[in-house]
Amino acid sequence: MKPSHVVPVVLLTLAGIAGLGIFQREREQRRAVEESVQAARSLCEQWADRLDKQTTETGVYVRWEGETLPDGDPWGRPLRVSYSQGGVAEAFEVRSLGPDGQSHTPDDIVTSRMAMNLKGIGTGIKQGAEETARNTAKGAVQGLVDGTREALGGGKKKPQ
Repeated sequence: MKPSHVVPVVLLTLAGIAGLGIFQREREQRRAVEESVQAARSLCEQWADRLDKQTTETGVYVRWEGETLPDGDPWGRPLRVSYSQGGVAEAFEVRSLGPDGQSHTPDDIVTSRMAMNLKGIGTGIKQGAEETARNTAKGAVQGLVDGTREALGGGKKKPQ
């Protein structure tokens, strides 16, 4: 090979090696970001499941004090929680600000939950249902006692 041909071949080889190194580094960075997104998604889900279980007897969420949760996302920022109420539905969302750290951008990781509740009217309905259940049980027991007496005693006592 002529020396004039060796230089371009060497330069092309070095460029190819450098290109492969850059490609590999970008691939590793994308994989690291995806792993962080998955970890943030999992953390948001865990918090949403935990908060979703915290309700009053009427189904109203027991709200977390403050706007941030104690756990941080993979980028070192606290998770955020917000609640909203509309009619008989109440919702909350747990949010990681994602890689860019900016709120309400496409890379945010958000998990939401919603519950129907009877805020304001639920206690009265619940108490009414409990009273109805008690009365029904009393009636059923009394009917069972009367039926047993009738079967064992040959009928009800005759008035004297």
